Amino acid sequence: MNNLFWALLALFLIAALVRMDWVYYLVYLVGGVWVFSHWWIRRSLNHLRMERVIQPYAFTNEQVPVQVRIDNRAWLPLAWLQIRETVPPDLRNNPEYHVVTSVGGRSAVDYRYQLYCRRRGYYKVGPLVLGTSDLFGFVEARWNEAGDSALIVYPQIVPLSRLGLSSRVPFGALSTRRQIAEDPTRLTGVRSYAGGDSLRRIHWKATAHEGTLLVKKFQPSQELPLFIALDLARNAYPQRTVAMHSEWAVSVAASVANHMSERRQPVGLASNGHDPLSDHQAAAIPARAGRDHLMTLLSVLARIQLNSTAPPLHEWLPSATAGLAWGTTLVVVTPQLQDTALWTLHHIFRRGSNVTVLVCAGQPGLGILQERGQQLGVTVVSTVWESDLRAMAENPGA
Repeated sequence: MNNLFWALLALFLIAALVRMDWVYYLVYLVGGVWVFSHWWIRRSLNHLRMERVIQPYAFTNEQVPVQVRIDNRAWLPLAWLQIRETVPPDLRNNPEYHVVTSVGGRSAVDYRYQLYCRRRGYYKVGPLVLGTSDLFGFVEARWNEAGDSALIVYPQIVPLSRLGLSSRVPFGALSTRRQIAEDPTRLTGVRSYAGGDSLRRIHWKATAHEGTLLVKKFQPSQELPLFIALDLARNAYPQRTVAMHSEWAVSVAASVANHMSERRQPVGLASNGHDPLSDHQAAAIPARAGRDHLMTLLSVLARIQLNSTAPPLHEWLPSATAGLAWGTTLVVVTPQLQDTALWTLHHIFRRGSNVTVLVCAGQPGLGILQERGQQLGVTVVSTVWESDLRAMAENPGA
């Protein structure tokens, strides 16, 4: 553009010196086209409107269609328009995402492409870059999108049978779709003591007042709350396979949450992993039921990452489970289980929780810990399947 300006200026000076009229006409013609091209391209870009249509979430191994609509609201057309999209590497299905097209006046064009969700995560699609010029190539202009679009890829969900777990154990027998149990937080009255009643149910104040043993009566509840504690401390995972086993741990947690949510049971989540959206440790999610709540859990599990500064499991669990209601089933997903963590889980068991540990990485001597866990009221299950881990190593989206 600067070279053309100086060339026109040189021609004008030559025409003035040698007094050649046709040179004047050439300068006026080229200069007029140059000025008009500037006005044309600037006006057309200012009247372009862009809209990207993309679904907000997807699951692993899914293909997501994306539509980009470019609307030219000016009367002047664009001879050519290059549309270049910015796509994260983990979503790429093609080497390049760009196309060159023309846009007529007061018309629109659509650019459609596919994204392949190889692995879970929280992704930003965009910004979009538009490039154009006039017919003579005098003026080139670019337009950059100010924002982007978010896409959440949920972690892989597998049946509990692939985790080495029964569909009904160890999370409680569900003979009906909605099991009725007593809620110890809802006291409805007292009754006389009967053989087999737990000493924990004795109402000591009422017993002292009446002079006979009385036990508490609780309001029936249909809820079997389950709380998942996901250990994502980087130091807890094997160094050589930290990425593979951590992804497997997230998949295990998501599978358990999905399994219980399909049975309309409340599910909660806590993790010491790092949430890149808040740039802090992931916030705990209380146990609730419903499809919307499950989507909230999966969204957190989609973006959560390993935490290099996270405390070990036995230090983090007491605070993470301090508010659990009596009778809640606690499922701990961790790559390894130590004696200190086992004793911490035993104290949680004594507070009235059913405790299950899902070990998602190979650990020597796990059989001894399983026997010791049975004595302490903690169920320890290995969820490592070498075929699944090898498949994840060869293809993270498999």
